[in-house]
Formats: sequence, structure tokens, C-alpha cells
Amino acid sequence: MKRLISLVLLPLVLAALCGAAVAAPPATAVEEMGSGELLRRVTAAKGKVVIVNFFASWCPPCLEEIPGLINVRARYPEDKVALYGISLDDNPRQLAAFMSRTPFNYPVWKGKEELQRFFNVSSIPQLLVYDRQGKLVANHVGLVEADELGKFVDTLLGDK
Repeated sequence: MKRLISLVLLPLVLAALCGAAVAAPPATAVEEMGSGELLRRVTAAKGKVVIVNFFASWCPPCLEEIPGLINVRARYPEDKVALYGISLDDNPRQLAAFMSRTPFNYPVWKGKEELQRFFNVSSIPQLLVYDRQGKLVANHVGLVEADELGKFVDTLLGDK
């Protein structure tokens, strides 16, 4: 039994003596999204109001806005409204940790660098809203209140 314990512990002791770091478990990978794929999704959602939210996990106004977006997503059926989150985080581990503790009810991707340039995102949060015909009707930089967004979506859906 002592020999078995020694064989199990030997690699750990050697690693410690050699200064080798024990690797942390890998973060859950967040799928990347490019501009072409996002445009395909917006086009495929024709007939729905489409909301695209550009954010980062380190951005205080973004963190304030996300719970409202979760509420907006819950308020409308998926056949009426599509909501997509695009993270502009540079650190994939930080993003994965943020996503694991945030109850997103809509899909979120890590935006490829070219996506940020293509959509001319220079400040976050930034929200794009497309009407049911697929036309961009809002490009808002800064925090959007959930009530305000809901009223706008209602108007686009013809509910008010």
C-alpha cells in the first residue's frame, strides 16, 4: 500500500520540486461569431424584431444593462423577437466565468475582431435593433433601459 501511495504522489512531488505549476482546469470555451455569421442570423430572423447587444464582462454599464435584456427576452416569444449577445471581451477565461454566473436566456458569442470593425462598434454597450423586414432601425451606444427597449419593440411589433 505504501508503494502505491508513493507511486501516486511521486509525480506531484517532482512537479512541486521542479517548480512546475499545476494547470487550472480549462475555461468553458465560448463560441466565436464573425460578421458574416451574424448577418446570416439577422437575415434568417426576418419576420422578427432582432436585437444585437455588444458588451463586455468588464464594462459596468454593460453589466447594468444585461438583466434588463434578460427580462426583455423573457417578455417576448421567440417567434416574435430574437436577441443575440456579442461579447467583445479579450480574455476568454474571464468571459467564460462571467457567462457561467449570468443566467442568459439568449445566445451569446465572443465577437471576432473583424465583427467589431464591420459593425463599427467603438463604444459599449451598443445595441442594434432590426425591424421585422430586416432593416436596421436603431444603433444605440450606451445603456438602454429595459422599459424603453420594450416600448420600442412593442412599436416595431405593432402592439402599441
